[in-house]
Amino acid sequence: MYKANLSYRWKGLETHFDVHYYSKRYYSYVNDTSVPGYWLASTGARYNFGKVGFAKNLSVDFNVYNLFNSKYISMMGQNGNPMSGDYQSLERGAVREFFGTVSAEF
Repeated sequence: MYKANLSYRWKGLETHFDVHYYSKRYYSYVNDTSVPGYWLASTGARYNFGKVGFAKNLSVDFNVYNLFNSKYISMMGQNGNPMSGDYQSLERGAVREFFGTVSAEF
């Protein structure tokens, strides 16, 4: 697994771009079945407005998970791994997701 992160901060603005690579993983105990490797990218931005009225540290945050909408196997073997072959006990990874947050301190 390899991970890289690029982030930038300027005054109240923060941005980030994250990339993860997961290599091929073997599924059976004798390594005759595997799932392919994949890349997964995420990005996001946050802006802190500071004090606005009675709220302190008002910030707005927006993130995108699985930016390029990659299709991948996130988990395998939750029902046990086979000695050889395949039990079809795989879970597909999450599709592209958007998250937004507004937060403040009082």
